[in-house]
Amino acid sequence: MTQATASVPPLRWRDYLIVRDDAFSQFWASHLAERNRSLLFVCGKGFDPRTCIALRIIAERANSALKETVVLEYEEGDGAHNQALRDKVTKNWQEIEALISGKGVCTTHKLEFRTADGRRVGARNAANVFSDETKLAAFSDVVVDISAMPRSVYFPLISRLLFFHDQLKAKSQNAPNIHVVVAEDPVLDVQIREEGVDETASFLHSFEGDFNREATGEQPRVWIPVLGEGRTTQFDRIYDLVKPDEICPVLPSPSRNPRRGDDIVMEYRDLLFDQLQLDPRNIIYASEFNPFEVYRQIRKAAIQYHEVLGLIGGCKIALTALCSKLMSLGVLLVGYELKAANSLQIGIAHIECQGYNMPDSVVPNPQPVGLWLAGECYGQH
Repeated sequence: MTQATASVPPLRWRDYLIVRDDAFSQFWASHLAERNRSLLFVCGKGFDPRTCIALRIIAERANSALKETVVLEYEEGDGAHNQALRDKVTKNWQEIEALISGKGVCTTHKLEFRTADGRRVGARNAANVFSDETKLAAFSDVVVDISAMPRSVYFPLISRLLFFHDQLKAKSQNAPNIHVVVAEDPVLDVQIREEGVDETASFLHSFEGDFNREATGEQPRVWIPVLGEGRTTQFDRIYDLVKPDEICPVLPSPSRNPRRGDDIVMEYRDLLFDQLQLDPRNIIYASEFNPFEVYRQIRKAAIQYHEVLGLIGGCKIALTALCSKLMSLGVLLVGYELKAANSLQIGIAHIECQGYNMPDSVVPNPQPVGLWLAGECYGQH
């Protein structure tokens, strides 16, 4: 079946469950009380001040249901963090240990980001944290906390977990619920700055699409980047990778700051309008608060291009997340659904960095948010 005639799958997340703030705590209290639960909790050993918020809420309600905690320990190189950030990593790790003390098994999984010769392997290693679905079958619920994870880790990790869930379900075996939780704070996301941005971008592991295939090299390229503040360098370098014929930037609206979308347009104005001659009608708006809305808007645009350009041989669609963690999950859901269905030539273009910086004056205002991505609430057991 060619791309021009490939069928588009039904909307996987037409119905969905998302909880935040007090409803987040209430959901986990109710969910854990429903029946005999067994949780696998996966989180990162990071510097982010939001690292322990979701774990604190869930661990307090899980008691013996928290069977195992897997903590990803990042091997990023000596220059990735300054001393202040390393101190924050240590502080967060101490709290993680205290929260899960006496609650099941805790294992750390070292995640190497680069090989000895400097090649980026973090995304591939993140996808292989769980090598097969048998590990998951022992649990009723798998919870991934992305609060202290970079996109190059949680995109391939969550994608692999969804794939294993779908594989188990297809075999009529126990397929655990898949949850993603995050302590969301778009303002803090802006304040955490990437340092030493790589010179060249690439397509994220497992989301390469067909962008390197010579046989489809003449097809039009459509780029849908979700924009956030302070990412113009990343935007430039990803543009050089994708070389799009059409750009559809996604802006946050509604958002906590009603003017945020306008402010982002002003920051990218020279790039979007002066250099790239963007047609304002190509701008897509999606809620800062709801990744499922981001998913729907991007999916709709991708399918429209697929159907229109399919008449002349098809197109390639690149997605990019230069935004808050919550909005970025919408990019992941589109990429996973359409890739899994083999219906569109779709890839996720990404660029990494050498390290991070965060001002000492940061005052977090996090909101715990939970997404139930697969399992019982979708009629899957």
